[in-house]
Amino acid sequence: MRLPGSLRARIALFCVAAIALALAGMGLAAYAVVAHELDSSLDLGLRREATRISRTVATDADVATASGPCRYLTAPSCVQVVTADGRIESEHDPNQPLPVDSATMAVAAGSRPAYFSDISLDGYRLRMYTAPIHSGSAVQIAQRSDPVDTSLRRVAYALLAAAAIGTLLAIAAGLFAARRSVAPVTALTTAAERIAGTRDPRHHITVTGPDELQSLAGSFNAMLDELDQALTAERDSRAAQHRLIADASHELRTPLTALRTNIDLLGRASRLSSAQLDETASALRTQSDELSGLVTDLIDLARADDPSASPETLEDLRLDLLVADCLHAAERHWPTVAFESDLHPTTIQGAPARLARAITNLLDNAAKFSPPHASIHVALHQHDLTVRDHGPGIPPPDLPHIFDRFYRSTAARTKPGHGLGLAIVKQVADLHGATPTAEPAPNGGTVFHLTFPPPTPDPRSQ
Repeated sequence: MRLPGSLRARIALFCVAAIALALAGMGLAAYAVVAHELDSSLDLGLRREATRISRTVATDADVATASGPCRYLTAPSCVQVVTADGRIESEHDPNQPLPVDSATMAVAAGSRPAYFSDISLDGYRLRMYTAPIHSGSAVQIAQRSDPVDTSLRRVAYALLAAAAIGTLLAIAAGLFAARRSVAPVTALTTAAERIAGTRDPRHHITVTGPDELQSLAGSFNAMLDELDQALTAERDSRAAQHRLIADASHELRTPLTALRTNIDLLGRASRLSSAQLDETASALRTQSDELSGLVTDLIDLARADDPSASPETLEDLRLDLLVADCLHAAERHWPTVAFESDLHPTTIQGAPARLARAITNLLDNAAKFSPPHASIHVALHQHDLTVRDHGPGIPPPDLPHIFDRFYRSTAARTKPGHGLGLAIVKQVADLHGATPTAEPAPNGGTVFHLTFPPPTPDPRSQ
């Protein structure tokens, strides 16, 4: 038999089947118990009658006299005394004697114990008990058993009626239970269809019901939250890429225009003096370096924003040694600025190349805004890297935006650069779980902080 496709119909069917089977089992058990009790009661009455006769037959021979035809329900039990040779020695109905066979004679002879048997007499079913009463004789006691059959039929009809009523109640209970059980699933389906229609995973599902369904709803809501975060991250990534392309197009326009102007000027080299040619060539080199740096920064930013890019591999490294290498390179690049350092041994998990780029950007930013022969103090203590300069400082309104891409404060617009150095610092910090901040320094200047999270203890070392 093929089960119905509806979950509600299956639940109702299983409930009805389970209750029907339970009712059938209970009915059969009740019928068997009643039948056993009725048969036992009939047998007990026959056995008692045989015991009474065997005790009084010696003093009262008429006690074994038949009291009437067995076909009458109102008549007492039919009694018949049989000898070992099969002769009936008690009064009996000559037209309807109780059957005598070899088993009866064996009981009278004492070679067989008493026994019960079912017989038919004049079309009526009787229950007969054959037992010895004295040496060489046995008594047969019979009584109609059809009242027991009638009682069993009545009990069977009552049980069938109760089973039918119970089955109807089971159908109603099964439908109710199926509706209540499937209601949370229906709520889940409705919510899923609504989310599929609106394509908005921010709609959560509220389910009240068994713990399993509540757990399913919680897992579904967690999945929706993760999906919403993924979609939001993808939208933000696309928006950031679009902004990056737009800002890059704007920033590239200026150096490209300057390059084009100088190239056109070189086209008239015959009209220029050697000093003017040298100045033009120097400007071309400067603009080429600026353009190359801008393209490199754009590539780094775009590569880091690419969700399909391979994740950076982090390794154990000595941050103080990496900062020292970056300081040596900055001293060569900025000979007019003095760098002072106070570096404590610090080990972190990081990508050396990306960290070196971020630290170099912080040092270049500090040197670019520091006056000649000024000092820049670099310190590393308790996973906190600080770079302090003595420049003009950053106006308070600009502090929340200095790590934004292509953002340049009013004071920075007169300096070379394109507003991506500190944005790369922010990107590298996010990669390492670090926090970049900037604040005004006492007595002028700015202090930049790059605070790394403390290392996670290795459970194997505990």
